[in-house]
Amino acid sequence: MDTTMLGWRVFAGVRRPEDGSSLVAEAPSVEPLLLDVSSDASVGAAAAEVAGRLGGRPLAGLVNNAGKGVFMPLEVMPVEVFQDVMDVNVTGVLRLTQAAMPLLKRASQHPDQPAGRIVNVGSYAGSIAIPLTAAYSCSKFALEALSDVMRYELGPKWGIKTVLIKAGGVKTPIWQASRARSDEVLREVEPARMLPYSGIMREILGLSRRAEEGGITAEEVAATIEEALTSPNPRSRYLIGNGAEFEMTVRRLLPDWVWDRLLLGNLRSTGDPWA
Repeated sequence: MDTTMLGWRVFAGVRRPEDGSSLVAEAPSVEPLLLDVSSDASVGAAAAEVAGRLGGRPLAGLVNNAGKGVFMPLEVMPVEVFQDVMDVNVTGVLRLTQAAMPLLKRASQHPDQPAGRIVNVGSYAGSIAIPLTAAYSCSKFALEALSDVMRYELGPKWGIKTVLIKAGGVKTPIWQASRARSDEVLREVEPARMLPYSGIMREILGLSRRAEEGGITAEEVAATIEEALTSPNPRSRYLIGNGAEFEMTVRRLLPDWVWDRLLLGNLRSTGDPWA
């Protein structure tokens, strides 16, 4: 997305200062903003900083893109790991949106400017859950509901449109980071507890690598985000990614017992489903 050509002033949340310096070098129109969406204090400070930089002008749009995940069975997943994923992927969206609301609402006070807009980056995992992805899938299912409620509550009164982007596999560091975090947590689990899941672990980790390698680029996602932010009448949902639309259609049409057999059958490379 060429923000310079569009004339946008972009504030990009980053977790570490070194990430910010990289953004400045690659996109001079992007202003890095140190931000941790899981921290009330960090989000509040970032919102105050943006308000100061805007100097009374409204915020045209908010893109909620922070996300993380893990691959592990529910039986051995520490509750705090589950809560951490939910805090970033769901509560973090709410936390940042609430902080940005005063800036987004300012546009409704300026007839010559379009209303503010919210774009939430979800996943087709918000409609299709697979083994070992409980934390991530639960967060994306929840983001579906959160986006719907935002659309109902913020559209009629202030004209703020909420758009959900449901992405399939995308080539980003989240895959590697999720596998690394999973390895870190599972090292603390007794091997005997993981043994029954060894087969499905191999299958899902292999599937994640194939999804990463065959995924669409971040630039393709950015182009959809641009459309969601600029279209006079954006869709409420955009489904993007290789094969995502086909899989979503099949999942919607098939009864659960047929889908279960299809899904689990595709994950079995041996006679024993998990060995």
